[in-house]
Amino acid sequence: MNSKRTYKREALIQLSIVIGIVVALNVLSSAVFTRVDLTADKRFTLTDSTRQLLRKLDDVVFVKIYLEGDFPAGFKRLANGTKELLNEFKVYGGDKIQYEFEDPTKGKNDKELQDILKELAQKGLEPTNVKNNAGDEYSEKIIVPGAIVNYKGHQVAVNLLENTPGTVAQEALNNSIAHLEDKFSQAIESMSLIRAPKIGFIRGHGEMNNIATADLTTTMSAFYDLRIIYPDSVTEIAKDFKAIVIAKPTKTFSEQDKFKIDQYLMNGGKILWLVEALNAELDTVIARRSFLTVDYPLNLEDQLFRYGIRVNPALVLDLQCNPVPLLVSYEGTKPKFNLFPCYYFPVFAAGSTHPIDKGITAVSSSFASSLDTLALKGVQKTVLLSSSDHSKLVFTPWMVDFKELKSRPDESQYNKKKLISAVLLEGTFPSVFANRIAPEMLTTLNDSLKMPFREKSVETKMIVIADGDIAKNEVNAQGQPLTLGYYRFTGEYFSNKNFLLNCIDYLTGFTQHIDTRSKTVQLRLLDNTKVTAEKTKWQLINTLVPIGLLIVFGLMFNFIRNRKFAH
Repeated sequence: MNSKRTYKREALIQLSIVIGIVVALNVLSSAVFTRVDLTADKRFTLTDSTRQLLRKLDDVVFVKIYLEGDFPAGFKRLANGTKELLNEFKVYGGDKIQYEFEDPTKGKNDKELQDILKELAQKGLEPTNVKNNAGDEYSEKIIVPGAIVNYKGHQVAVNLLENTPGTVAQEALNNSIAHLEDKFSQAIESMSLIRAPKIGFIRGHGEMNNIATADLTTTMSAFYDLRIIYPDSVTEIAKDFKAIVIAKPTKTFSEQDKFKIDQYLMNGGKILWLVEALNAELDTVIARRSFLTVDYPLNLEDQLFRYGIRVNPALVLDLQCNPVPLLVSYEGTKPKFNLFPCYYFPVFAAGSTHPIDKGITAVSSSFASSLDTLALKGVQKTVLLSSSDHSKLVFTPWMVDFKELKSRPDESQYNKKKLISAVLLEGTFPSVFANRIAPEMLTTLNDSLKMPFREKSVETKMIVIADGDIAKNEVNAQGQPLTLGYYRFTGEYFSNKNFLLNCIDYLTGFTQHIDTRSKTVQLRLLDNTKVTAEKTKWQLINTLVPIGLLIVFGLMFNFIRNRKFAH
């Protein structure tokens, strides 16, 4: 009798302890929040910058996602990925993050459907027609894989699907899910800014036109206020430009224009230079088959030299390169082309662990020059892009003849390593006009124009890239710009756009964009052959193993219980 009471008391004590532990854990978990992401690519972990953005929200962010309804598994995965991300946003943004899914096509007749699709297209969303082949059944459905983000009375459209031509469906879907955080966080951040940061594109010196840089500028315009600046039509380059871009000039800079750029830098302005020394274009080769390189008369040599950089009047030839198609024979009247490595089109690799190079794999270029860095007190240099270990330099004048590409190159001549093609310079720069301004001009600047001359800059930064074509997108037969980084002869995509966006974000101080942009999600596809072969085995394991474990647990429990109460 006494032993029974003792067991009963012990059981009550144990039960009380268990209940107490459960209550304590609940109280503790409500006070201390933590999550553990066990995925290798940390797909459920937001970047620090996104978490800070969400914690600072001072109004409700309402997101309407138009991925609802019956559609293929890939889009369901995209919808689930979006829902998971927004739930993760709610963890840090709380009730200030609200969302709902809606099927914009549900219950609509043809006219209503056309009206709603037109309205969404005007807002910036891109409907897509999905074709589904399931056995003998064939169907088509219009889907709007996008969302409208509302914040502080503003709206921003977010297209969730990255439908890059040439990308297989699974890869496109994976890229889409990987970049969800970047898209939503940038949408919210752009609406939280009172005024979009201004970026100036310098014109008037034969720079690339709008269509050549359309893909880059379209992407940038989602966050930045892009303006065209003609230096010869302004007294100075305004200090409120977060950065200026000089994209492949081909004509001479006047001393007046150089002065305005110089003083913009001296006052803390940031500059992205995309300059090359030699006039060499693929179109020229196609038209003439061969040509002699000549210098661009930019008149920027002294200015860049003063800032600690020299653009060599030479071409980088690299065995790590893109191919070009060359005529090899005729089959009847039909020409036959084969791809041959084109050493004039180097593929540069990221040269550092700097944030700008984060997530950058390879950057394609054509007829690129090389850079030399010069010792300059107070300026720190970081190489961002460089050639491979099998490169060489050829100096102007140089005859470019693609017929030579059909011959195997003498690899012993490609003995230069890591030729610099892009470099970041940070620090205080001397003015190229120091000790060159006449006293009368100084008086005019000070007294009349209220623009005191600065001989030395404040802390600032610039990036010099020795190939303007890195920012140039291809254009299709209809005159539409293609994705920057797309190489038409192989259908490959390079990191040109992300590299340049990283450069701009770093110069302007929005480095948080780099973190979210470089986030990747590994694609882990099932081996269909292995799935078919081992399907029955894994079905049996998944069915029988849990039951077996329960039986073993039950037998052990009864065995221990019988032994404990045997006496």
